[in-house]
Amino acid sequence: MRTSEESPAVDVLKHLSDSLRSQWRRYRKRLKRCQERFSEEAVHDSRVETRRLLSTIELLGAFLPQRDLRKTRRALKRHLDTFDQLRDTQVQLVYVGRMVPAFSAARALRDWLQKREARFTRKTREAVKRIKTRRLGRRLALLGGGIRDARKHLPGDRGFAALLRAMDRAFGRVAQLCRHVAAEDTETIHRTRIAFKRFRYMVEALSPLLPVVTEEHRRMMRGYQSMMGDIQDMEVLLAAFEKFARKRDLDPAETRQLRDELLRRRRWLVRVYLNAAGRLRQFWPLPGLRLPAQTRKPKLP
Repeated sequence: MRTSEESPAVDVLKHLSDSLRSQWRRYRKRLKRCQERFSEEAVHDSRVETRRLLSTIELLGAFLPQRDLRKTRRALKRHLDTFDQLRDTQVQLVYVGRMVPAFSAARALRDWLQKREARFTRKTREAVKRIKTRRLGRRLALLGGGIRDARKHLPGDRGFAALLRAMDRAFGRVAQLCRHVAAEDTETIHRTRIAFKRFRYMVEALSPLLPVVTEEHRRMMRGYQSMMGDIQDMEVLLAAFEKFARKRDLDPAETRQLRDELLRRRRWLVRVYLNAAGRLRQFWPLPGLRLPAQTRKPKLP
């Protein structure tokens, strides 16, 4: 297994420069397809490529000033935000659809969500068409130039060590947030998920240089994140349900029954995550990877 002592052979800055160019091409290709032939598959592919480009931007933060990255991050996150309402509604429809046989109020909720889906589909299609990439392309070109300049002055071993320290800091932030997770405050879980997602993207972006990051390791990270994501999805569904209940004249008993069931499921999802929260220690440090000096072992839950 490769360790940081073997890193002189690893030109991480060239890897990042090449990744930035190739991911920028894929991002534009998938966005153009989504703009021209809007579909659930095209939306999914565009979101995936946006996240992958963001993951490389996160790694650039080990070498470039944060102020140079801030506007690029914001532009890409705005792209992802374009899809949020449609994506949330589609997830809710799947969830509520499974509840229809057992809960009368779920049928009315499903019909209401289907109308929202149609409205958000039209809204998202138009919003995607308005996304422009020229300014973002100029910013990425500047970042690429910054990485090429850094490559002239930074030996491979120091570059690899800098990336490991950046990933270590990102994981330390996750561990810190995870220690303060509270079952009665799902916002603490949401904040932990956001930080973990950032760390996971960094690991996946560097995985071509890290043989220890296997497909099984990536699968486990996705599963850990999904547990927290399921809780956030339920929070958004509960908020949608309350909005729906205020707008509809429903049988109070049926409404209360469905609300109680949604709350019960949220409690169950929180319990599942809290029981598994300690799995975080499986993801860092990576097995066989020697961390450079000046990194600290994070306190884990």
